[in-house]
This record gives sequence, C-alpha cells and structure tokens, in this order.
Amino acid sequence: MLDKKIKPRVRLIVIKDNKILLSYVKSEDFYFYIGGKMEWGETIKQACQREMKEEANANFDFKKIIYIRDYIKPDMDEHSIELYILGDIDKFKEVEGLRDEEFDGDHWQTWVDLDKLQNIDVRPKELVKQIIKDHKKGFKTGAIYLGEID
Repeated sequence: MLDKKIKPRVRLIVIKDNKILLSYVKSEDFYFYIGGKMEWGETIKQACQREMKEEANANFDFKKIIYIRDYIKPDMDEHSIELYILGDIDKFKEVEGLRDEEFDGDHWQTWVDLDKLQNIDVRPKELVKQIIKDHKKGFKTGAIYLGEID
C-alpha cells in the first residue's frame, strides 16, 4: 500500500483598494488564491511569507487564519488541508501581471475588483460569496471551517 500523506497548504487572501490578489491560469482560464504546500519545519506564518515572496516577490504581513478547507480528491491522489490566511503585502502595482516562472509563464498574479469576483471562475467557487460577505464585515469572526467545498 502506498504511504498516503495529508498535505497542509496555505492560501493567501490579500485585499487592497477593493481588489483581491489572485493567480490566473491562462491555459485553463480560471483564478485561484496564491499559496502552496507548507515545507517541513516551517510555521504557517513562514509558509505564507515564502509563498508570497516566490509568487509575487512581495513581503507578506500575516494577520489571521480566516478559513479552513478540506481538499480531498482520491481519484487525483490528493488530500490537503488548506488554511486561508488574511494578510497584506508591501506592493500593489508591481504585482500586476507578474508571471510565476514555475509554470512556464502560464500563471500570473492579478488584482481583481471585488465587485467582479462573482463573474469570473475563481476556485473554490463556493468561497467567493463568503469572502465578499466577510470583507464587508471586516473579517471579524475567527477561523471558519468550510469543509469540502468546490
């Protein structure tokens, strides 16, 4: 039997000037929240800072964990726990269109107006309304367990 492992991941929620920072995947025409797998020996905060530096060349200011999501796709041999982290970065315009070279230029970072978020394919789709609602309330609640959402 294969040694199955659950992978912890961080997903970063950064909102500035009513815009949210997302990664765009050109080949599949969808958006997702910046982040990735945690590395051995790394704290959640360190993982957030490393991922933002790698993907947007920016410094991440960790604020709090806002969502926890199960991502379980046995057919894809994938089981992750995603921690959605609210934070800020020290850049704005410099990040727009920045390509993630790990994916041969097929992924890039972009700011999306919160008012247009529901009109595009952002994954997980079910999280969009929650983010908009919580942003309007100032993300006052503690971490919310989302379960398995798509």
